[in-house]
Amino acid sequence: MRFRGYLRKEEMKVEAQEPVVEFHDLTVSYHKKPVLWNIDMTLPKGALIGIIGPNGAGKSTLIKSAMGLLPLASGYVRIFDEALDDVRHRVSYVPQRESVDWDFPTSVLDVVLMGRYAKLGLLTRPRKADKEMALNCLRKVGMEAYVDRQISQLSGGQQQRVFLARALAQEADLYFMDEPFAGVDAATEAAILSIMQEMTAQGKTVIVVHHDLQSAAEFFDWIVLLNMRLVASGPIDKVFTNEMLQETYGGKLTVLAEVGELVRKRQIPSREKY
Repeated sequence: MRFRGYLRKEEMKVEAQEPVVEFHDLTVSYHKKPVLWNIDMTLPKGALIGIIGPNGAGKSTLIKSAMGLLPLASGYVRIFDEALDDVRHRVSYVPQRESVDWDFPTSVLDVVLMGRYAKLGLLTRPRKADKEMALNCLRKVGMEAYVDRQISQLSGGQQQRVFLARALAQEADLYFMDEPFAGVDAATEAAILSIMQEMTAQGKTVIVVHHDLQSAAEFFDWIVLLNMRLVASGPIDKVFTNEMLQETYGGKLTVLAEVGELVRKRQIPSREKY
């Protein structure tokens, strides 16, 4: 069954050899109106995965549904072949910066220590080892000089780095990140990307909601193209093509030709491990 108005040819979908996340016939609705429709795909271990699509495509909704933050109209999600509640300690979520109350009175170090609560429990005080872990994570993102600064006193890029440090402190195996590159400067973007690449090199999986097509061609191993329904999911060389981008955006973006030329020039190699 297909929702009226969404009949189309079959999506281009590559099955992951070692799936970390599995979406099975997932539909999510707001006020009885479908926002995501029949999403069915698997995502691979150890990949840097970009979720791409136009505004209102359901990108943030997809990762929120995977994190159990939204009710599902139908279907289900499996993570590490388990229900989320059984593996929640292995999963980290970095929300959009705009969704956070930055006026909450807390220090940079305390924000990063929140990433340790999944291992400690809410009623257990952080140990010396946890504080050392938090400080090490702040060093990785270049924020060790700001440990005592109130989070509200930081710039947008600095706040994003602190949120990334909190995620690192959690020592998860799977990371969902919602627009981590939005509104940051070039240095912060490069720092975040470098850390993500280091994480995937260690076998962790990073799933990123992203909006910039040109940088997507440079950043990601695996791409999910989404527009309320799944258009394509697979290694970047297989699905990040002019044809698939036209299908996703409806041919409305003038940048599509430029992106297609970028992909062609790079001759993106195949990632056979996926």
